[in-house]
Amino acid sequence: MPNSVFANLGHVLRSRDPAVDQRRASRDLVDMLSHVTAHGRTHGVRIINISPHGLMCRSDSSLLPGERICIWLPLLKDHAAEVRWVEDNRVGLEFFEPIAPKIYDAMLTLIPPRRTAW
Repeated sequence: MPNSVFANLGHVLRSRDPAVDQRRASRDLVDMLSHVTAHGRTHGVRIINISPHGLMCRSDSSLLPGERICIWLPLLKDHAAEVRWVEDNRVGLEFFEPIAPKIYDAMLTLIPPRRTAW
C-alpha cells in the first residue's frame, strides 16, 4: 500500500517521543523561590526552568490550566502569564509577552542555577 494512511505518520511518532524537544526556546535550569498572584491571592512557587516564553515551577497551590496569573521575577517584578498545564505539583506557565533578550540575560544573572536533578 504505497499511499497507506500509515505511510506519513513519522511526525506523530516524533511528537510523542519525550527525547524530542518541541519548545520554541530552550530552557535554562534554575532554582529560585518566588510567588504568583492569582485571583488576589499569593501562592509560593519554586521556579525549576525558564525561557523568554515561559517557565515551569513547583507549587502546592491549586492553580488551574487557563488561569491568568502574575509571577514575580527579578527586574520584571509581576509578569503576566497563563497557566498552561498542571501535573503532580508542577505548573507550566506561558508569558503573555515574551521577555526581551537583554532583560532575560540580565535576569538570569540574578537567578541561581539549578544544582540538583529532580
